[in-house]
Amino acid sequence: MTKAEAEAECRRLATESPEHETHRWVPREAENGEWAVVKIALPPHDEPMGTETRGDERPTTPDDPRPATWQNVPPWAAGS
Repeated sequence: MTKAEAEAECRRLATESPEHETHRWVPREAENGEWAVVKIALPPHDEPMGTETRGDERPTTPDDPRPATWQNVPPWAAGS
């Protein structure tokens, strides 16, 4: 088998084989110069384990309800 034939066979198997979702085919050159098709098992697909949390969904920060004179006062100075 030539390299072109092996690549064509890999493309055919990727579309026609019933194992196309669990395996992948790649051409490989043997020591004698011939080409072959190698089947590689893909790892199982892990399903998400919960809900997605996105950082950009944070609500806007409301205005400070304190009077303007108290907004920038440090907490240790406010009680004296």
